[in-house]
Parts: sequence; C-alpha cells; structure tokens
Amino acid sequence: MTDAFEQLVAAVQDGRADEIPRLVTAHPELRQRINDPVPGLSFDSTPLLAAVYRKDRSLIDALLAAGADIDRKSGWWAGGFGVLHGSDLELAPFLIERGATIDVHAAARLARVDVLERWLERDPGLVHARGGDGQTPLHFAASPGVAQLLLDRGADIDALDVDHESTPAQWMVGDRLEVARYLVEKGCKTDILMTAALGDLERTRAHLDANPASVRTSVSDRFFPKRNPRAGGTIYQWTLDGRKTAHAIARAREHEAIYQLLVDRSPMTTKLVAACETGDAAAVDELIAATPRLAADLDAEEQGRLVQAAEANELRTVSLMLRAGWPLDVRGCHGGAALHWAAWHGNAAMAAELLRYGARLDIRDPNHDGTPLDWALHGSVNSWHRQGGDYGATIDALAAAGATVPKADDSFEASDAAREAVRRARS
Repeated sequence: MTDAFEQLVAAVQDGRADEIPRLVTAHPELRQRINDPVPGLSFDSTPLLAAVYRKDRSLIDALLAAGADIDRKSGWWAGGFGVLHGSDLELAPFLIERGATIDVHAAARLARVDVLERWLERDPGLVHARGGDGQTPLHFAASPGVAQLLLDRGADIDALDVDHESTPAQWMVGDRLEVARYLVEKGCKTDILMTAALGDLERTRAHLDANPASVRTSVSDRFFPKRNPRAGGTIYQWTLDGRKTAHAIARAREHEAIYQLLVDRSPMTTKLVAACETGDAAAVDELIAATPRLAADLDAEEQGRLVQAAEANELRTVSLMLRAGWPLDVRGCHGGAALHWAAWHGNAAMAAELLRYGARLDIRDPNHDGTPLDWALHGSVNSWHRQGGDYGATIDALAAAGATVPKADDSFEASDAAREAVRRARS
C-alpha cells in the first residue's frame, strides 16, 4: 500500500491541492517529512519545489499551510536549488510575499542589485558561493549590470559550476545573450560554439586561425569532456539546444557570414554533416555528386550524428543523412540505433524512411535488450515526444516489415494506441 508521503507527492505531481490538507490531517506525521527531498523529482526537489516548478499557486499555499519551509533547498548532489533559483520569474513576487529569502544567487537572477550589494557588504566571500548545480552568483547574473557588480567584487569570470563544469558565459548563450557578450568583452574564455552562437565573426575566425580543427567542434563529451564522471555534461546540451555543431548553431541563429566561414574552412565530411543538419538538400546532393562515397569517410562521431538526429526527433536531418549514405547500425544513447529512437518517439515517417533504407528490425540495445518495437511500446507512455507521436502507425510499419509482435495481453507497458496496433498485428 502506498504510504502517506508517497500519496502527498502524487497529489503534488497531479496538482491536487485540495488533497494536501486532507492528507496532513489524516497523517499528522507528514509535517515531519514535508520538507524531505524526493529523489524521483527533478533535482531531488521537495514537494514545495515541485509545486513551484508547476507554477501552481494553490498547491504552493496548501503546502505552506501544511508546514513546508519556503527556504528549504532541493537535495541535488551538485548544489541544491531554492524556490527563487529556477522558478518562473513571474512567480517570484508571489513567493517573496510568502517569505522566500532573496539570497545572493536569487538576487543575481532577479537583478536585485540592492539586495546583492547588501549581501556582499555583509560577507564579501559570497561572491564565490555555490548554489544550485554548484553555480556561482555570476552564473545567475540576469544583466550586464549585475555581472559588472559581481566582477568588481572579485567574481571568477571563468568559474565552472559543479554539475555541468561550464562557465557563466556558457550558461548564458541560450537566453542571456547580452550578458554573455558583456562577459566576452570583459575577457572570459570563449570557444567556437560560443562565438558562433553570439554572432561574433572575428572571434570565430580567430578560433579557426589558431586551431583549424576546431571547425569540427560540437556539443559532445569529445570536445567537452567531463572531469567528474558524475557530472551531467556541458550545459551547452541545454543552452545550445542539443548536440549541435557550430555550423548548425550559426545557421539556426541566422549568422550566415559565420556559417559560410565555417563551411569554407571545413573538410568534406564536416561539410556533409553541416548540410544535413541544416536541411540543405542541394548542398547534400552537390557533395555526393562530387564524391559519391563520401559517407564512407565519416569518422565514428560523425556516423553517430544519425542516431543523435533520430533521438532529437529530427526527421529532415535523418532523411538527408540516409540519402547521403550514413551507416544504419551505429549506436547512440542507451545503445539505441536510429530505428530505436524513431520508434521511441512514435515518428512513423522516420521509421518508414529508416526501414526503406534497410534498418534492421531485430537489432537490440545492449542496456535493455530491446528491439525497436519494444522501444515503441515503452516510448508510447514515456517518450518526451509521445504527445505528438503516432505509435499506431509506427508499430504498424514495424510489424508490416516483419518485426516480432508480443502477445496482445497486459504483460507490457504501452499506450492504448500502441496496444491496439499490437492487436491489429496479431489478428
């Protein structure tokens, strides 16, 4: 039977605020556990933090009334988050009204220079304090003015956070470009992905002049190796939207002069990767016409970009790579091949395209010993793209191609649409 704390967490996850007082009344011992971090929640959050991430004000008030501590941080190993460290910015005044402390990290994030100055006057060492993910206050800086204040007080411009081992500027290239550019002008370390993202043509050229091989840099452990095996990998996975190349970043941000510079300085296989990832079918055809077996020269990382594109649910990129001759059995995250990921996301068009080029139906991942059809069943209730997936059509395609279909019983986890496709295949 589910214990009372698990019922409380489930009520929070489902947004059932009215159940909180009932549970606490029936189980008074919950008041002693209500601030406990929950390993199954994001960043080992407390129930209150989960409610904050949901932006559910009724739920927040219900938990506070039940004894939740508004200043209790999450239990994340790299550094706990508080309610003002990752919540929606529009929710901050509501939380502050209810007693949330604006600490040095929250002050930097909320651009509360007045509060930040008071903290630093009281304790100058707080400029180096570690917060959520092990970030310093400079990692949280919301404006050039905040960044300047912190640098003037001795902040390390290139400090690495604990979880992602990334600098403040690397954290900022997603949605705080003005602050990132300010740090670049102040002399922070840069890399070719950062300068491409910021539209900095001259610094991009300088990176290429100093190290021509940097043109092949992408968001990956190869180019941003982890010092701590427990770390989550470079923050670029989030701030630069996945495992992108400098070429894809430059084109996505419409820095065309930088994109052309990168292409001009690229070896042929890198040009092919760039053409596929930016959807330039004409360039793909031109490269293949000039060197018909160019895909045979792809290195292991370049080959793996097919699986990464499938994992990212990028049909256009996968289609162009198949057209260019990418190998099909390369493995990626969790040991899945491209067909595993197409099935996982319920991307019927991608699965059909991979099957058309000869992707194997019997290929099993080494972690779960699952086939693509197994991944389709599990993905129908777990994939982060499941709401847009067509699992019925995907399973239909796999079954029609000869995939082994399980018995239509309750022995596997799957959505109703996926179960119905299994029934169709078994009939």
